Amino acid sequence: MRDKAEEIARSREITEYERKLADRDKLLQELHVHQVELELQNEELRQAQAKLQYTHQQYLDLYNEAPMGYASLDDSGIIVRANQMLATMLGVEKYRLTGRALVEFMEPDEQSIFRSRYTAFANHPDGKFIDIKFRCLSKGSVKDGFAGRIQGRRLDRNNSVESAFRWAESLLVVVSDVTELKKSEEKIHFQAHHDVLTGLPNRATLYDQLESSLSLAKRQDSYGALLFMDLDRFKTVNDSLGHHTGDQLLIGFTRRMRTHIRREDLLARMGGDEFVVLLGEHHHNNHVTAVNAQRFAEHITESLSEPLIINKQPFQVSLSIGISVFPFHDEDNVNDVVRQADTAMYQAKNDGRGLVRFFHSNMQESARQRMTMEAELRVALIEEQFELYYQPQFTIEGSLYAVEALVRWRHPYRGVVSPDKFISVAEESGMIVALGEWVTENTIKQFVEWRKDGLVDQDIRFSINVSAKQLESTSFSERVEELLNRYELSPSCLVFEITESLLMPNDQIADEVVTRLSELGLTFSVDDFGTGFSSLAIIQNKPIGQLKIDKRFVEDLRWREDMEDDVTEDKQYAMVNAILSMGRALGLEVVAEGVETEEQNRVLKRLGCQYVQGYYYTKPLPAGDFIRFVKR
Repeated sequence: MRDKAEEIARSREITEYERKLADRDKLLQELHVHQVELELQNEELRQAQAKLQYTHQQYLDLYNEAPMGYASLDDSGIIVRANQMLATMLGVEKYRLTGRALVEFMEPDEQSIFRSRYTAFANHPDGKFIDIKFRCLSKGSVKDGFAGRIQGRRLDRNNSVESAFRWAESLLVVVSDVTELKKSEEKIHFQAHHDVLTGLPNRATLYDQLESSLSLAKRQDSYGALLFMDLDRFKTVNDSLGHHTGDQLLIGFTRRMRTHIRREDLLARMGGDEFVVLLGEHHHNNHVTAVNAQRFAEHITESLSEPLIINKQPFQVSLSIGISVFPFHDEDNVNDVVRQADTAMYQAKNDGRGLVRFFHSNMQESARQRMTMEAELRVALIEEQFELYYQPQFTIEGSLYAVEALVRWRHPYRGVVSPDKFISVAEESGMIVALGEWVTENTIKQFVEWRKDGLVDQDIRFSINVSAKQLESTSFSERVEELLNRYELSPSCLVFEITESLLMPNDQIADEVVTRLSELGLTFSVDDFGTGFSSLAIIQNKPIGQLKIDKRFVEDLRWREDMEDDVTEDKQYAMVNAILSMGRALGLEVVAEGVETEEQNRVLKRLGCQYVQGYYYTKPLPAGDFIRFVKR
């Protein structure tokens, strides 16, 4: 029994041992299979890593060797990383780009624009893309400076990488050189607005500029001028010598014209042999504009007196010129202005070619007369054809108070010409300075002579009109001081009359000259006061000693039966009262000019005016008549 039990136990032990061996072998087999699987997975991972490393290297090669500049920027525009092409474009070594602001490489006047746009983009949460054009100042190996364009997109904030320099990449940009593209765009724009043969602005450009000039003229109540020019007998050159010679003649003519066109003027080609000049200056007097246009046309004609040399052959060119002073009518548009100038040009051709004609015949005559007067004025200055007239100023009681010197032109065959006929021409031509010096010196000389002869009292002052152009000359005060010293005359004896417009705070030189002369002791009087825009503050802050009430306010004065009562509130006398009150408040003398009747004189006396002048007392007198008037 025992033996059988031991045998069964041994068999069981053998069976259990065999089972364990089998389980171990199975486990070992599974471990072996798992090991093989791991080895296969590791091989796949190594292959994937190799592919990733290869792909990354390809990316780096493409990034660095790309023909366009790449960079990653942070929110403030600092370069976090960049490729070699960008470094080459910007003219620095690649490692020097990191940590620098991209804006450093832009032109100074574009840096603030880039900063503001980039900051606005960086601070805008919905902004995904950015596109900015700029100009680079760098000295790269590719080219010295270029027109660039920056295009970029925002990086995913969750995937942005913090660099070793602690700048977070937030924007990936592409920097491209668009210089050639820009040149192409500029070329297309130039061709659209310029004539191919001559390079001059074309009809489209002229109409744009003329539209602006016409709008300005209407807005400022001023006048501009357009000259329409046609080459005389150009068709003959084309027909006889061929279009190539004709083209060369047009090019030569353009080259000659460019040397005589001012920067502010526009020279354009309308087509064929037709050219136009749009003068850049405007004037509030249409006759002055006409004179300037006439003078310019004659200057152009004179510039063509020398023949043009084309293919070693001389060509004598003449022009028929039509001038339109615009706006001729308030409703005129650019087509009207061009048509008017074209019409005048054809009139010049019909009258014999090589001539200048205005659209309006009256303007033609006016310009001719004005230029004639200017030429005669130059002769008058040389020959001293001018004469001084003297108009006394009186107290309201009738005593002689002062004398105003007035210039007259004693023309050799026109007789005496009054100032309203020639003073404006003298001012526009600049001759007013020389004329003003002549008046000042001869007035002082005459005044000193009369005082020595006892014809005028020591307390009588002489008044002289001074123009804006005289006061705009820094040497004017020195010249006056020199004359006073030469003739040993006290400055307090002179009063310089200026217009109200000179009081406006827009001319520093005139202000300095007025201040300097007042410091010498001269008195300044504001002529025609009340017709301009002076305020109490301006008068108070200027060295003014006298106001002159304009004759337009005096001529309306009428005596009323209730004048003996208080009439300070009466509208009929409002302006005169206001000027008199201003004078009293500021301690200024007030002179009423243009007093022609006893009634006006009586009203002024009632209103409290102390000083007067006008035909009621006497008209301006030449020196001999003035002496007889004083002696009487």
